[in-house]
Amino acid sequence: MIHGTEDPIFPVPHGEALAARIPSARLHVVPGMGHGLFAPGLADRIADLIIAHTAA
Repeated sequence: MIHGTEDPIFPVPHGEALAARIPSARLHVVPGMGHGLFAPGLADRIADLIIAHTAA
């Protein structure tokens, strides 16, 4: 799971709670990211996380 520290809709504790309830979930908290996956300057980091997840 990818969650941003600046998400105004679902703060980080929501992501933590969801990840805790999904077996084998891994939570990646991205500093400065909001609700969407696309944040300025974070495209490479998000892409790397998605590639790592789908390659596993």
